[in-house]
Amino acid sequence: MPDPVIFVTILFIPVTFVLVNNYITKYYQTKIEYLTNEFLIQKLDASDEEIDLSVKRDSRFPNIEYLRNRGSDEKGPAFGIKDRKFSTKGKRVDAMKNRDYDDIEAINSTGEEMLRIANEIQSQKSSITWSKSETTDQDIIEAGVDNLGDLIKTGWFEKNRQDGAVQRLYQDNEGNQI
Repeated sequence: MPDPVIFVTILFIPVTFVLVNNYITKYYQTKIEYLTNEFLIQKLDASDEEIDLSVKRDSRFPNIEYLRNRGSDEKGPAFGIKDRKFSTKGKRVDAMKNRDYDDIEAINSTGEEMLRIANEIQSQKSSITWSKSETTDQDIIEAGVDNLGDLIKTGWFEKNRQDGAVQRLYQDNEGNQI
């Protein structure tokens, strides 16, 4: 047989298995949903005495209105599990005793470490550049303050407002540095 035919055959078999598996899973999930829905509807035909008795018991099934409206769940419904997550009979799990996330930290890879160091270097350079620009800024010097935050506190920008300043800044491509 030619090579492309062998390749397509090898590729076709697992894809077919996956598609059939997904179809069967979806079919049974739908069937379970319909059977559960049918079971709940049959419960609605009960007499007043049965309704009074069932009100006192814990509900074991979701609300009918939400049965078809919820999104699909990869794992499917948890039918047959005795301890439901939101049941009053469920076992209590304290956050301090749950150790699922212990030792989740891992050693950084060389790439992650290099990125962290590069971020620190960039942060230091940006801090130096910012300090230099604050010391040479004419508005900060004229106002007699040390930094931009102090200039904002003095209300300098409200006093020296210029209409269309931002528009002019972008027309001159000064503010378009990204």
